Amino acid sequence: MPSSEAIGRIQWGDLLFGPGTPYGIEALPDIDDLPDVRGDDTDRPAQHGTYSGPDFTGARVIQLGLAIRGDDPSHLRALKVALRAATQPGRSPAPLQFLDWDLLAYGKVRKRSIPYDAHYLWRTGTAAIEWYCPDPRLYSLAEHTATTTAYSPSAGRTYPLTFPRVYGAAGSSGRLTISNSGDSEAYPQLRIDGPVAQPIVEHIGSGATLALSGTLQPGEYLVIDTRTRAVLLMGSAPRRDWVRAGSAWPVLTPGDNELAFRGAALPGAPGQTSTLTVTWRDTSL
Repeated sequence: MPSSEAIGRIQWGDLLFGPGTPYGIEALPDIDDLPDVRGDDTDRPAQHGTYSGPDFTGARVIQLGLAIRGDDPSHLRALKVALRAATQPGRSPAPLQFLDWDLLAYGKVRKRSIPYDAHYLWRTGTAAIEWYCPDPRLYSLAEHTATTTAYSPSAGRTYPLTFPRVYGAAGSSGRLTISNSGDSEAYPQLRIDGPVAQPIVEHIGSGATLALSGTLQPGEYLVIDTRTRAVLLMGSAPRRDWVRAGSAWPVLTPGDNELAFRGAALPGAPGQTSTLTVTWRDTSL
């Protein structure tokens, strides 16, 4: 968490704004604002009021005001040209990093203003940049990862008993606890490594269970994006049809979350365990 209200440094591509740079930050008016809410409300016929459905937010718009400080007119011009080059229109959202606030947004430059002011031509200038973020969430800079093996019972003792007594291998609970330190739901990425058949990932708190019908051989893996709902074998081959009817996509609520991973073992793969790796960022709106 940031220890100061001062915004500190902001990074866009290779360009850095803020303390210690020629691009001073003068205004950042809307970073803590709630994006426009998209409601699902219907008027009650012949009655006062409405039927109100769930609310969702639209895109986030981030505006940044800059004070540019050069050493002389030539340096000032070079700074403006560098800013212009770094804020070109893009095909897809890119990271906008708030380094001292531990925040990350994904946006595209939609507006840029670098006015010419003859009164201050010697060494100072101003600029304004606007980013359009189709995903309105704010993420932590750090990406977190946790891994567990699939649930397996302990092997127990071998009968008839002999001395010295031999006990089987300990089992695995197949559970892991994940903390989302943001204030909104986080959509994790799941990676399941074989060998395993019909793997299942369950969010213990909500009961949301993602059940898959496929089989992963040793060396194969499946990547699942719970936000886009893409299911990719070896990270590229679509396997969305593996999702079984009635499944629900597990998301991480603010605070601690417990996930359980289980599946059927494959014949002929003794001693090989399947793993679930969860990757996520703390998420806020």
